[in-house]
Amino acid sequence: MPVATGFVEKSALAFGLGQEEALALTLATEEIFAYLCHISAPGTEVEIRCRSAGYCVDTELIFDAAGFQMRAFNLTAIPSVADEAPVPDTGLLIASRLVDRFNLKHVGKRLVLTLIKDKAYPETCGLDMPAAVPVSHFSIRRPEGEEVKTVYRMITRYCRDTMAPPSADFPGKVADIFLSGEIDAAMALDGAGHMGGVLFWTRNALRVVECFGPYVLHPESDPGMAIALLDRCMEEIARSGAVGLINRYPGTGLPPGYFESLGALTFCTGDGVCLDVEASYRHLGEDKGISVWAHPDLVPFLATQYERFTLAREIRRVTTEGEESAPFSVLSAEVDRFRHWTILRPLDYGEDHDRVLEDHVRMLTREGFRAIFFEMDLSHAWQAHFTPGLLKNVFEPRIVLPYGGKGDLVVFQHRMDRQA
Repeated sequence: MPVATGFVEKSALAFGLGQEEALALTLATEEIFAYLCHISAPGTEVEIRCRSAGYCVDTELIFDAAGFQMRAFNLTAIPSVADEAPVPDTGLLIASRLVDRFNLKHVGKRLVLTLIKDKAYPETCGLDMPAAVPVSHFSIRRPEGEEVKTVYRMITRYCRDTMAPPSADFPGKVADIFLSGEIDAAMALDGAGHMGGVLFWTRNALRVVECFGPYVLHPESDPGMAIALLDRCMEEIARSGAVGLINRYPGTGLPPGYFESLGALTFCTGDGVCLDVEASYRHLGEDKGISVWAHPDLVPFLATQYERFTLAREIRRVTTEGEESAPFSVLSAEVDRFRHWTILRPLDYGEDHDRVLEDHVRMLTREGFRAIFFEMDLSHAWQAHFTPGLLKNVFEPRIVLPYGGKGDLVVFQHRMDRQA
């Protein structure tokens, strides 16, 4: 135990986490390591790795999957003697609450559990920023770190009627993500250095790039600015092998004719104001087609979407034919408490999937989240089995993101106007 916790703590501090964040990551590792010692046979190996991404530190624990209960990592897991089925693995529950995010994947008979802890960043508040002015003659270049922070603050002030890009409330965090290379950007400036607009992009999926924006900071700026920003993005990614460009945060507006609309997702603020935000897609290269897995209840929706966008897909139906499934399901939850939305993602499928979904919806609704999404990767047959539970809990399939995950990604949204 001292070797495991000492390694994580010293690595976290060396990678720039504060004392409080490093301690939380260390305690989470301690709880999981203690649990593995309890369930594992003598001589069992556990591999621990620490990595820095600039804005966060992640710790990977790689171990034998046998006997490890992931249900304590559900957002809704609350140990109580009053529960019909109390969670016995309290240490795992404590570990899941000490970190900001976690991920789980199976590699053969082993599990890779990744614990992620972000650096602490101050929110945007009371800082002076440049005024947004009309920009007519401009050039496009890659911004610097301080410019990224400034333009993020300007977006939150001058583009209030749009969906701000992720982490907009923490410009310092965005600057670190930018400097780490996880996101890239193009900025429009005039000869005097006035910022006219910006576009961000990232490659979280293997075959597509996702962009945020363009954000034109003044409505009287050159109308060709949005096109110029998008063109620079496509120039930069032209030789990356990406087959498509996804946009779920259109900023102040995409130029007509550049993208195909995939549909809309509805985002709601805490005061009940709702906004339909259109998701779009642009082909960048030849799409030779792939096979996808789908539950029969989802096939009609998929067939309609694939025909509409002329996507070559072989839809393979999943079936249940008496085979045994795990008892417990596990969902991860990406939570944005500033904008009151949550994205649920499946990590493991089990017989209790209906109840787990229902419990998550009930908790998130009670805490004021008015936009609840569920992302299903159609490259994994086991994820398709969540479909009946999603429909039962009044989730609707809204959009298909081509290659948005390992394969196509279907985004469901919970209907707030109906009760499960």
